[in-house]
Parts: sequence; C-alpha cells; structure tokens
Amino acid sequence: MSDAISAELGQRPSLQWVPVDLIRVDHNYQRELRPTRVAQILREFNWAHFQPIMLAEQADGTFTVFDGQHRVAAARAHPEVKEVPAAVVKLEQSCDEAGAFLGVNVNRTAVSTVEKYHAGIEAGDADMMAVCAVLEEAGCAVVDAIGLKPAANKTAAVTAVSRAIKNYGDKAVSEACKTLVDAWPQDTGALNGVMIQGLARLFKNNKRFISRERMTAKLRVKDRKILTSDAETIRKIGGGDATTNVAKALVEIYNKGLQRDQIALGVKP
Repeated sequence: MSDAISAELGQRPSLQWVPVDLIRVDHNYQRELRPTRVAQILREFNWAHFQPIMLAEQADGTFTVFDGQHRVAAARAHPEVKEVPAAVVKLEQSCDEAGAFLGVNVNRTAVSTVEKYHAGIEAGDADMMAVCAVLEEAGCAVVDAIGLKPAANKTAAVTAVSRAIKNYGDKAVSEACKTLVDAWPQDTGALNGVMIQGLARLFKNNKRFISRERMTAKLRVKDRKILTSDAETIRKIGGGDATTNVAKALVEIYNKGLQRDQIALGVKP
C-alpha cells in the first residue's frame, strides 16, 4: 500500500442512536462550551442537518463525547429530542479518547493551542509532555482549558514554548520562564511567547556568562510594555522579527553598566 494512504484504520465504529442522558464530557481535554453555538444549533435543529456525534463507550454503559459536544448540549436542551445518532467506538483509556479528540480536531482552527495542549497531555503527546515538564521545572503552567485564569506564572503560548524548547533546550526555556515570573510577579502577560523565546535564546547563547539574578533585577525595574515598545523601535530602525528585537533589547538592558562578562545576541537556529 502507498505511504500516502494510512494502513492503520483503527477500530470500526458502530452506528447507533444513543440516549442523551448517557453521554458525558471529559473536561480534561474538551474545549469550553460556547452557549451561542448551542443556541444556533437549537434554532436550526433538523435531523437532515444533524451530523452524527463521535462517542467512546465506557464500561459502566455511559459514553464520553470526543467530537460533537455542542450538538449533544443542543439535543439535551431540545424538548423533543431524547437520542442522537452517533458513531461509537470502545477505547481502553482516557488517553485514547484524548488522542481521538486530537485526531478529529487537530486541523480545525476553532481548537486553540491550549485545548490541543491539554488533550495532548491526556494522550501522552511527546511535545506537549516536554512543554509541561519544562514549565513545571520553572514553577509555571499552561492556562486551564476551561475558564482561562490569568496569572503571572501561567501561559497560553504553548506553540512558542514548544518551539523554544526545540531551538534552545529545556534548561534555557526553564530559566527564561523563571526569570520572567520573578521579574514581573503581578504581570499576567509576563509569560508571552515572544519574551520567552527571546530570553531563552540569550540563556542558550550566553550560558558561560549570563546571570539569571542580574537579568531578573534588571527586568524588575523595567515595565514589560515599555520594553516591548523599545524592541519595536529597534525593529523599525533595523528590521527583523519581534523575537530577535526583544532579545536585542534584553541584551542592552543586561549589559548597561557592565564592564565584563557582557552577553551577546548570538545565533538564531
């Protein structure tokens, strides 16, 4: 069979009508329910337009939905609907359900990187597990998938963190995150992707000289928004991407008043 065609078809689902009161949602990986979407489905409810949902059958006779939770919510709210059409599979563990969720949703733009992260953790995805480990080492975390709670030590920049790990390594990214949170403990935007990548680059390229304590102290007396504005000024003068110019601004801040062991921008992978 051609490599362009998958030979791993997986378990063939059974097609059946399932009572809505037997269906539940696993919030460890599912996205946040949008009431406006549920209301829209209710207004336009018609079996000819209702796509079958995808369910995982549980040992206790209930089902978890890994695609179609908005349709399920609309069906529950409709007084004339007691069952919904579904494609049902039997999966062994919740990680398999999370993997199925990713398989169905990974290419849908409506699914945020945060939702993909939490599903990836449930499914044991290597890249997402690496992000989790590095952030935990720094005393940080990804924001919750349901009901995002902003905090200085939480980030939604999953893609940026993953990219930084691949480019600069675990230690550099962990040091960058620790520095940002220690410098701006009240700033819920401290762990933004551009800042993490720019600072991780400096920790990777200057590991013989750079002091996290000095960088933290220098940033503590600098407003993050002003720093970002300084980086934008550098970009307008010399061009380049946002991450590189933030790194340049950080180098300037760190080296000011320093006679030896100054840091440099270094190469970008």
